Amino acid sequence: MSEFTATIPPPTTSASSSRFASASSEPAPKLAPFNPTDLSAQKAALSLLSLTTSDVLYDLGCGDGRFIFSAFLSVPGGLKKCVGIEYDSVYHERCLSTLATLPPAASAGGRVEFRHADVTVEEWEDATAIFVYLVPDGLKRIEGKLVEVLARGGRVASYMFSLPGLTAARTESTKGGCKVRYYDSTSLPEPG
Repeated sequence: MSEFTATIPPPTTSASSSRFASASSEPAPKLAPFNPTDLSAQKAALSLLSLTTSDVLYDLGCGDGRFIFSAFLSVPGGLKKCVGIEYDSVYHERCLSTLATLPPAASAGGRVEFRHADVTVEEWEDATAIFVYLVPDGLKRIEGKLVEVLARGGRVASYMFSLPGLTAARTESTKGGCKVRYYDSTSLPEPG
């Protein structure tokens, strides 16, 4: 596996850059704090997902994009498409800045993209594989969409938290003892 080696800019802090800022007067619910996925968790998720050149990978709440870059580089020839979705404009801009520093071959000619969006409303119906780090309430809010991905044969790797109502098909522990749980169609409850 090629390891991602581009320099990711350090976070900036400002009162207007809250990860959960909302355009309305009501604050958006907190889906997850920024918690960069360490290399051991990335390796565990990549191993569990077994990505191929035909996969369309989404990282829901991608932060600074490090998992997307690592995933794309982990597959010789890259993935069909990698999409990071990030709600916080500061981290979204960091993803775009890092992407712009990569050579054209590494930036995949448009096969790597980052969306500044809310994962609870953004469409990701073409996903064949998903990496997600959201707190339990955030996972509950996208539960139906995750189940749809699994029902059509997709795979999900969830860092730290279990998907609501589902049993992980496999689990790996990271160097720090955190869990990466893998879900596929066998994780779905039996019908009836």
